[in-house]
Amino acid sequence: MTDKRSGKIVVVSHCILNVHSLEDNLAIYPGLEQEVVELLIKKGVGIYQIPCPEIELSSIFRKALPKESYDHPKIRKAYRKLAEEITQTLSSYTKKGYKISAVLGAEGSPTCGIDFVGRWKKNIEGKREFPRDIEFVPGMGVFMEEFKTCFEKIDVHPAWVGIPGKSLRSIDPKSFDETLKKLEKIL
Repeated sequence: MTDKRSGKIVVVSHCILNVHSLEDNLAIYPGLEQEVVELLIKKGVGIYQIPCPEIELSSIFRKALPKESYDHPKIRKAYRKLAEEITQTLSSYTKKGYKISAVLGAEGSPTCGIDFVGRWKKNIEGKREFPRDIEFVPGMGVFMEEFKTCFEKIDVHPAWVGIPGKSLRSIDPKSFDETLKKLEKIL
């Protein structure tokens, strides 16, 4: 091609580009995660926004829940179908010679976390509440597990980067800046 395309695409979790899709009380931006988008623009990559798996399944009026609430065969089947549809589209880009450079997930999300997910704390008596009774543990969200498997099937191997949200930033305030530096090196 003789135009100015970079040939690089970053696949981005829905809530990073549209915080209105988050559960109540989790947004820390008015519209989108500005620093992430500014970095993607600076690096000249195309942006492919995936639909929010949780909204696809449970609507915008859902409660924040941990991974074990989504880790069920019927939910996995629905998420696998969505992941297959997305990777089919993305494989067209790779066949044309473009590179899927990275997948950006919502770190800590039960569906779109990359390195950490929320789970219920053990030994909680009575009714459990979010965020009080949640702990973040190593692991990948249910949708991202299915998505990664689909990428492997088409032999595409992007970098997988979790963008820390409100809950994880409150635990580790440096995590967001460290993640941006990591992403900048990847791109």
